[in-house]
Amino acid sequence: DWAALGIVAVVSIVSSVIFTILLGSGIRLVSAAKIKSNQGSSGTTTVSLGYVLLGLAGLLVLFGIYLIIPQFH
Repeated sequence: DWAALGIVAVVSIVSSVIFTILLGSGIRLVSAAKIKSNQGSSGTTTVSLGYVLLGLAGLLVLFGIYLIIPQFH
């Protein structure tokens, strides 16, 4: 079934791109907040947003594991 294979390929590519964006943005924001705090500024909003993005990336991974393992359904 080529249509199903195409759907799986598209979903895999899209979720990989979303995961990469979430992870990269989260790491960048946490790093920027640490640099701000070393310079004396408060970066609590930036670090909080960075951790939220990292958490979303983690939830995306957990959802993928949930979909792969049939005993969880």
